[in-house]
Amino acid sequence: MAGIAAASVGFSGGKEPQAAPGPSVEPAAVNSEFDAQLTTLSRGADDFADRATRTQERVDLQQQRQEEQRRRAAEAARKKAEAARREALRPKFVLPVTQKGVGELFGAIGSMWSSRHTGLDFPVPMNTPVMAVTDGTVVAKWNSSYGNIVEVTAPDGTQTWYAHLASARIRSGYVKAGAVIGYAGSSGNSSGPHLHLEVHPGGGPAIDPLAWLRSHGLDPT
Repeated sequence: MAGIAAASVGFSGGKEPQAAPGPSVEPAAVNSEFDAQLTTLSRGADDFADRATRTQERVDLQQQRQEEQRRRAAEAARKKAEAARREALRPKFVLPVTQKGVGELFGAIGSMWSSRHTGLDFPVPMNTPVMAVTDGTVVAKWNSSYGNIVEVTAPDGTQTWYAHLASARIRSGYVKAGAVIGYAGSSGNSSGPHLHLEVHPGGGPAIDPLAWLRSHGLDPT
């Protein structure tokens, strides 16, 4: 009875029985694992961001190259159009000298020629610039009668001869109408400074240069 009473008294003290303690969780281990996960996620995010940045840089570079190509193509097209415009406006026939006035005409008879005068004379001072009347291929040569002579063969085969020059500025190559090809003089069979111009269609016999010039809208008189 005494044991029971003691037990009753002990229980009637009002204290709840304590549960047995379970296994403890170390906070350091949990934090370390969490930090490792965060580090892995951070590295993945950084790697993704880095790859995304490099991809964007490649896209930007490609776009820059394409834009540069478009710019260059547009500039080339503009220059080509401008060149075509200038070519269309460029005179295709030009008087051989700027000074107006002519001397001996085609077909004139005189002691200076074995038969008839085969060209048109322009009385100009020594070393007056002489220009190509047409576009064409240039050949410079010496002839005992013509002296220093430059021949220009146009694309259609017409030859223009520029004789009695003091000197040739261009001895070979291709020129456009208006290019200075030589300088007037009195070389060869000549009585004084002047330009002797001959026109040979297709490289054949000479024709009247004055009529030919006028047919192309040029009048030197």
